[in-house]
Amino acid sequence: MVGDRQQSLKWHRCEAKYLISERQAQQVSHYCRDYLPPDCNAGVEAGCEYPILSVYLDSRSRTLLRNTLDKHDNRYKLRVRTDRHFYTQPADLPRFFEIKRKMGQVVHKTRTKLAADDGDSILWADREIALADRGYDEYTQSAVNEFAYLRGQIAAQPVLGVFYTREAYEGISAERTRITLDRNLHYGLLDRPESGGREMWWPVNPGGVILEIKFTNVYPFWVSDMLRRLEISRCGVCKYVICSQGAGISWR
Repeated sequence: MVGDRQQSLKWHRCEAKYLISERQAQQVSHYCRDYLPPDCNAGVEAGCEYPILSVYLDSRSRTLLRNTLDKHDNRYKLRVRTDRHFYTQPADLPRFFEIKRKMGQVVHKTRTKLAADDGDSILWADREIALADRGYDEYTQSAVNEFAYLRGQIAAQPVLGVFYTREAYEGISAERTRITLDRNLHYGLLDRPESGGREMWWPVNPGGVILEIKFTNVYPFWVSDMLRRLEISRCGVCKYVICSQGAGISWR
């Protein structure tokens, strides 16, 4: 079990986002199945889809949300991710603590895997929690400390849940091209566990399917050919922003 806990990763990639129609999304799927295998989290029998829930943390004045809207050159998000609804999933499913930084067009991500009970304790904590005596390695402890430090700088707390289903494909070449299609977007409000641990979800319409293309340096020719043939144009789209607007959260 301890070995399974020791999963902390850092990586950087370029990222491009698009908002497309369902017709275009179906065509993108056909392209991807010719060139890329399904993501390891998705089964072909399930349409290469799987659910994702992210709980975003932010300050009372929504510092991180405002930085995204203002397109700060060096900005970040703090979130805790799992693959089902937060309070109704099996208790043994892990939590993934993520710091997602964006510098220009390059995304840097730190991802740390914690057991559910430890993850929930840290998510709702008002102070730093040590993990050294819980079987985690030094790298995981360091990543959690970085998360806690950034959180403490702005006194961030959980503010919004974002739930959606993801269709995903990822190559195994050096460029590690990854293409995802996100649908069924919902925003959610979560109570603290001591308040009953309730979660309520509402659908929000982003205006289409959210297409994301991630790559290390350049994406393959077939991807640029696909975008040209399907007349897909790049645009800024952020699920945290869309769901905040749907929830009526004020940041000004």
